[in-house]
Amino acid sequence: MTTRKQPNGRWAPWWVYVVIIVGANYAKQYLIQDWPVIVNAAITIVLAGTLFLIITAVYRNRRRR
Repeated sequence: MTTRKQPNGRWAPWWVYVVIIVGANYAKQYLIQDWPVIVNAAITIVLAGTLFLIITAVYRNRRRR
């Protein structure tokens, strides 16, 4: 008997979040290299949170169909 849990379909696979958020962060770093650290950190937090919500919404919407 396996103890592995079945996915519940509420969240996209972890690698989707990692690939998209890391890729967006690399693009952001290229565009705002010389900005102050506090501004960079704020943009990173907003960017990661927004992407997390968008990825989750798109994944759940596609799973419903």
